[in-house]
Amino acid sequence: MSKPRFLIAAVVIGAVAITTGCSQKYSAERDAKKVGEAICDLRDAENQDEATEALADIDEQLNDLGNKYAMYTAEDRGDVNNNLADLAEHAIQGQPTLAQQDLTVLERSVNNISEDLNETSQAAWEGLLEGLSECTQQ
Repeated sequence: MSKPRFLIAAVVIGAVAITTGCSQKYSAERDAKKVGEAICDLRDAENQDEATEALADIDEQLNDLGNKYAMYTAEDRGDVNNNLADLAEHAIQGQPTLAQQDLTVLERSVNNISEDLNETSQAAWEGLLEGLSECTQQ
């Protein structure tokens, strides 16, 4: 292969690799933002049925993110599940101060998890925090 053809091939391969990486990070962030928004729905649950439905939605979305982006360990997921269970309990009981504390703990957990991950997984957790910010900034 001549030098110009080799150079063109290298540039094309590099561009494809960069575009694919950016696209995957954007998708991870967008998908995870939906999880954060679903957590806000959990915070707003007024009864057990709404909380159960929100938890099921969050669980499904977290499973999907984990399958796509391998973004957490079993221990991390257990911590997040415990945080969500506390949030559900306090939301149903009408304890907004405790629910807000649960959201703060959840944000801290997500920040800690994201520090140990690759760029795509970090983008997913950052997306989750972005979606979650809609109910923690109130």
